[in-house]
Amino acid sequence: MKKTWNVISSRSVLATKTKSHLKIAKDVEASKYFIHTSQCRVPYVDPFSNETLKIFNPKEYKYTNCTDDEAFITTNYQLNARQYFLHMNFPAIGRAVKVLNASVTNVRCCYRQIVRAGSDESADNAYNLLPCSIFHQDFKIPQHIDYIITECYLDNNKEQIVQKDAFSFIQQPEFNSNNSNNLPPTSSHLKKRKPSVLLLGIDSVSRINLRRTMPETFKYMQNNRWFEMEGYNKVGDNTFPNLMALMTSYNLTTATDKCKPESVGGLNKPICNLIWNNFKQFGYKTAYAEDTSWMSTFNYLKTGFQQPPTDYYLRPMMMAIPKQMKVKKMAGLAYCIGRKHQAEYIFDYALQFANAFPEDPLFGLFRANSFSHNSFGTTATMDMKMLEYLTKMESGGILERSIVIFFADHGIRWGSLLKLKSGFLEERLPMMFISLPSWYRNEYPDFVNALEINQHRLTSPYDIYATLKHVLEESDPEIEFSYLNDTVRGLSILHEIPENRSCIDSGITEHWCTCIPYEVLPSTDATATYVTVLVIDEINQYLDDINISSKCSLLELKSLKKVEIKMYELSNQSAYRITFEANPKKPKFQATAVYDKTSNTITTNVGEISRLDSYATTADCIDSKEAKKFCICANMKS
Repeated sequence: MKKTWNVISSRSVLATKTKSHLKIAKDVEASKYFIHTSQCRVPYVDPFSNETLKIFNPKEYKYTNCTDDEAFITTNYQLNARQYFLHMNFPAIGRAVKVLNASVTNVRCCYRQIVRAGSDESADNAYNLLPCSIFHQDFKIPQHIDYIITECYLDNNKEQIVQKDAFSFIQQPEFNSNNSNNLPPTSSHLKKRKPSVLLLGIDSVSRINLRRTMPETFKYMQNNRWFEMEGYNKVGDNTFPNLMALMTSYNLTTATDKCKPESVGGLNKPICNLIWNNFKQFGYKTAYAEDTSWMSTFNYLKTGFQQPPTDYYLRPMMMAIPKQMKVKKMAGLAYCIGRKHQAEYIFDYALQFANAFPEDPLFGLFRANSFSHNSFGTTATMDMKMLEYLTKMESGGILERSIVIFFADHGIRWGSLLKLKSGFLEERLPMMFISLPSWYRNEYPDFVNALEINQHRLTSPYDIYATLKHVLEESDPEIEFSYLNDTVRGLSILHEIPENRSCIDSGITEHWCTCIPYEVLPSTDATATYVTVLVIDEINQYLDDINISSKCSLLELKSLKKVEIKMYELSNQSAYRITFEANPKKPKFQATAVYDKTSNTITTNVGEISRLDSYATTADCIDSKEAKKFCICANMKS
């Protein structure tokens, strides 16, 4: 069987060369890979290959403002007083209403407070919008108000609204008792300066696609000494398992069991172990914001949080504004809401949070889904805007106070990009960049050396959890918080990752592992076809086991699209990676199965089977998030 990865045969040639020639040959060989270690070789992918440029034209994706009008209302924050003020831009108001034969004196502006309003199972899914209160120039926002919608209208005709806008506020609690710090006292000489930790996430962006669609953002990070983890490998199919691995060190099975995200209060329980609770315990102020609220990580087909999970929490506002303001969609998602891109509300909140408390240690998670989740190309529209946010963080001193992690949960999970030869890697290698403050680099040079090495080692979300844990413990050496039971214990990337690390060592299962070379088999291979039929049987059995088979059609093999087999077989077992299309409705799947030649059986994890096309319109008859990718509703069969 001809091998498509000519690794073994090259060794005999290299053995005859001089040491200098040997080094040159190894460097050339390594340049063909993102990761090139003894146990992991991830092949290089050209982001601008000819086949990619056939489906991606950068000129088709340009940044555009959501509105061309001037802002009537802006906010001013006075740091010393910790107070926000609403400022009315009278010249802009006058220019806008002149065409309506009105003047500034005919305009009234009011604000509606947004408040979190639910309880029990609706605690994280309900808000109230209070009556509109008139305000005047430089109105001081009361400290109990966290978010508002402003409305400016003509005279007493509240129906003739000239402009709406929305604003969030990071308010300083009046009591300021720091009651979250329940740690025992430590010796003053052991206390160290605590860096803030800010996580900026974009959904569904591989490190390959970042270069393709956000070249200016990538160039900025390259030029400013951000560390890129080139071997960062996802550990689950969608956002929830990858983010839970990063935030709790739990795999999906454990996270589901301990956090019970579909049960009221499950995500708030201490056993759920979300790491922002540990940061809060160590004296950090915490924040969390995510856009596209109906599909956010902890709420899509889940109950969400019974109590706000962090000190500052933007969800009520992100639920309210799409209902109250004009929405423009792109790739099926709300791209603009009111006068701003939906993602801007998230990253503006990150800047607000960091600027409101410049002297305090902060932990924040800020994620955007709106411009990247449904299409790999639309990410390009926000390249310059993300560059703007990063440069603001630099000029405002935030990067000097904070460890900033710019990351994705996974790559794109369906669509034309996955049909390319590189599609397997596009899905499994999310971007992961890290910026360290200069003082932190100077104080911990060993961490810098480790990161420079680890950029070229295999890593996973479990390692980011271990790193966050490491940062906390380093800031207070007398304190250590233990892993809870059943966690996957990653390695801090501030220490050198072993060169011989494998996917098994990293908590990455076979289906998601990008390390092991596979070779291509004909799609007509009889054994591969048999294995595929067994995989489909497993899917059908899964639907039956969770009692939804009556709602979903029985799947049958339509065609086998691609077959790969692991190069290094284990005695009587072979690992198959198969891409296939099923009936009805032609859903496309990718699965990994270990086939035992002796027993003619397979071992596969149904939960890790990938759906390569969108299931948004084929699974409306069920609510189970994990089962949706397999369900073709029975009433759609014809």
